[in-house]
Amino acid sequence: MIVLKADSELKMTFERLIKTMHANVNWTGLFVALDNYLILQGEVRSLFFHFDSRKVAENIVDLPIKEDEIKDTDEAAVRDVINMILYAFGKWGTIQGLRVEKNTEQLNTLFEHVLAGIYIEPEYTTQYFRFYHAGKRITYEDVIQAALEAKEAVQKEEEADEEQGLWHKVEWKMAHTVFERTELSLSERAKGRIGNNFYKVGYRCPKCKGNLHMIMYPKGKEFRIETPEGVVLLAKACTCAACHRFYTPRPWKLLGDGDIYLMDFEEDKKAYEDYLELMGRNGEHEANSRYNEYEDGRKPAGVEDEQQPLEELCEDLPEYSDADFEELLNKIEEGFFPESSIAACEPAIQEEKKRRKKLKSTPALNQDEVTDDEEEQDESKNRHAEKQHGNESAGESGWKRNENERLYADARQDETERRHVKGSRYESDSRQPHEAGQIGGESSDEKYAQVNNAEAQKARETYQAKFGVADRMSERQLSELKHQLMHETRISPEERKQYLDVLEEKEQDRKLAALNKKAESCADKNYAVMRRVYDEIAEEKLPQEKKQNLLLNLKQKMQTQAEREVAELVGKMPPNMDRARYHALREKLKEYEGVDLTPYQERLESQKNLAEQQEIKNMIRQSRKITREDLTELKERLKEKEFEPGLVLPYFEQIENKIRQMDENEIAEITGDPAHMSFDEGMDAYQKIAEGPYLPDLKDNALELLSRRLSKIKTDECEQLVNKLKNELEEAGITESQKHYFYPARKVLLKQAAPQETEVIDYAMASYAAGNGLFEYPIFVVDTSRNNSGKEGIILTPEHLYYSTLMTSYRIDVPSIDEITASTGLLNRGVYVTEKNGKKTKIPYAVENKQLTAYAGVLNEFIHYLQEKPDSRNISYLAKEKHDTICCFRCGYVYKGGNICPKCGFKNNA
Repeated sequence: MIVLKADSELKMTFERLIKTMHANVNWTGLFVALDNYLILQGEVRSLFFHFDSRKVAENIVDLPIKEDEIKDTDEAAVRDVINMILYAFGKWGTIQGLRVEKNTEQLNTLFEHVLAGIYIEPEYTTQYFRFYHAGKRITYEDVIQAALEAKEAVQKEEEADEEQGLWHKVEWKMAHTVFERTELSLSERAKGRIGNNFYKVGYRCPKCKGNLHMIMYPKGKEFRIETPEGVVLLAKACTCAACHRFYTPRPWKLLGDGDIYLMDFEEDKKAYEDYLELMGRNGEHEANSRYNEYEDGRKPAGVEDEQQPLEELCEDLPEYSDADFEELLNKIEEGFFPESSIAACEPAIQEEKKRRKKLKSTPALNQDEVTDDEEEQDESKNRHAEKQHGNESAGESGWKRNENERLYADARQDETERRHVKGSRYESDSRQPHEAGQIGGESSDEKYAQVNNAEAQKARETYQAKFGVADRMSERQLSELKHQLMHETRISPEERKQYLDVLEEKEQDRKLAALNKKAESCADKNYAVMRRVYDEIAEEKLPQEKKQNLLLNLKQKMQTQAEREVAELVGKMPPNMDRARYHALREKLKEYEGVDLTPYQERLESQKNLAEQQEIKNMIRQSRKITREDLTELKERLKEKEFEPGLVLPYFEQIENKIRQMDENEIAEITGDPAHMSFDEGMDAYQKIAEGPYLPDLKDNALELLSRRLSKIKTDECEQLVNKLKNELEEAGITESQKHYFYPARKVLLKQAAPQETEVIDYAMASYAAGNGLFEYPIFVVDTSRNNSGKEGIILTPEHLYYSTLMTSYRIDVPSIDEITASTGLLNRGVYVTEKNGKKTKIPYAVENKQLTAYAGVLNEFIHYLQEKPDSRNISYLAKEKHDTICCFRCGYVYKGGNICPKCGFKNNA
């Protein structure tokens, strides 16, 4: 049961509704959502809206409401779900005074829009209004709960799901570059600290030209890195915080030599900071005279481990070649000598710098004393350049209400019957033939008279005699007389009809006398007998004017008897009447037509509630309540009885609480400890729960939370992959094309994407990537169709490369791709995908021919990057909350214990 307090808008709306309905409800301003009911809680009587039966009814109900359990309706989602009542019940016509113009289909669309944000699907028809979540039917109470939890869930999710960034293969790459060096004072070096034992040095970043920061490691605490040449133990390394790069010289070389290893985290600041912290743990600001070394002990021939003191090296500075002097300066910059020695030798070193600068500035004609070695050193110098990149990337619902209008239908049908019986007395014509002949024309009597006048006269005499004793004839005799007349041929038809009319009148008088007698005989009988006699008289085939007075008198007597019997029945109702006897009484009372039951209504209603309460208790007491099936069956049987909602709802809540507890226990038994389940075990448990008859919220909560979490992770991943590919295409000089589409993953997740941003991508996905997996989002779509529909082209996702041409479409798994190349020849020009099994496929493209090679190169490098994705990014790994053996989410390094990766420093592994 959920109790909601109406805000000012809802309060005004529903107070007007109650007034329009003329409902006898003094509303307290509280909504109560219980099962499939929404109840407007009143001080005495409450207003019930039932989604299953479409009924709107008033009833007296006492619901236990605690002040601390009342929730606000300040969220738009909650208000919209409540306002749906007006449209749904208004369209059903169960709200007096309210008319809804929209048809059922339009209302379904409206409800879908309202409920889409809380992942609920509506099904509105002329017969019912149902709700579904994840394919399972839920109650209106569940819908309210989902609306209440929606914003809170999103907020918690946003707080909990920190953006994790892309994966990185933490292997330092070999590179060659030139590092410029500037003079820095001790105070300048002290000001530029970035923490984690990195200190500012004079070397500049080849990319941004900012000063680098250096770290040094004491012997035995070297930082271990992986390189294409094997594992290297670092004695020294530098970093650029602006470019998110790390530099270190190759073993037995100086940074100034430019022969280096490079680790570039590009725009992934979080990954850079974690790695910076990891590298800084064992670092220190103490000079050491050691080079970086291979872990396996390899070193070039002639390299000396021992390093002379700086003081000794500075004794013969003028004899150094420029290369040797530059090497000495690089060693000083790279921390090979203590600061005390540097301070002591600083004057001599500065003096030597001035001397060499002066020599270089001397005109060529006056350089007779310049040595051959110095000339050779002045002739050599190298310069290199770097490039940089950047990129960034970055929707509404509403609710409207119709005005109230009332539909009324009046139908009137009047039916009037009139009967006019015209009789003409037949007068026997005793005129003689010669007299009849004196009258113009020849009558039928004359014809009969001419044929057999004697026979006719004889027949008349016979019938006149019989009619003289007709009052003493029996029914059978009268019937025989009537039959004889109908077949009489001796008299004319007109004369025969006259006799029949007289006979009919005598029969009716006899029936009327019998009916009067019957009515008099039932005057002291009960209402049922009177009713039966009344119906018999009403159905008797007599003219209405003959039996009208009889029916009216009998009806008055019936009314008096009915009122007497109703009063007696109600007065003799037993206090402990069960529901069957109560319904029998109500059926009995229905038989008394025209009796006003209003004076007895309150007592009847009270008796009804008592009877239903007793039957509910009896049903619950006599039912088996051991298993979930028992409780479910009991609830269904209670529903089938159609008890008053206010009486049965508290019992429904008790039953549902017991079912919920059983479901929670059984689900807990199936799942065990989810944190230590393998993916297969988890899926097996999920399947059992999904197929089990559990409450929808318990069944779906875990899956929904996991789905949201995985969607958020995969959306972040997709967004960053899009940015990475965009940047790489830009750096390669690939012209931006209208045929290229990048998936706006975050906008889609937040429902902010405009239709034109995704229509081509959506059509392409539906056309030739319909078999994509769960949470498989597109990164890059190339549309080569002539009508720009997305029907042909390629779709690149982290897992697959889909392509479609006029003749065929296919899917290539990303892990199975060996390389992507371009051919610029006249006959075989195009982009080709070579799989590891040797199969070569030409795929569509949309770039200029001169950019074909660079475009294929970018795709090839990007595919190889996707192939490096660690197992920790797979759904099967993410589905588990805890792991005994951890695979780092960022770099894929496998280790045991702790949530911080020892290789890249990622902190959120679990």
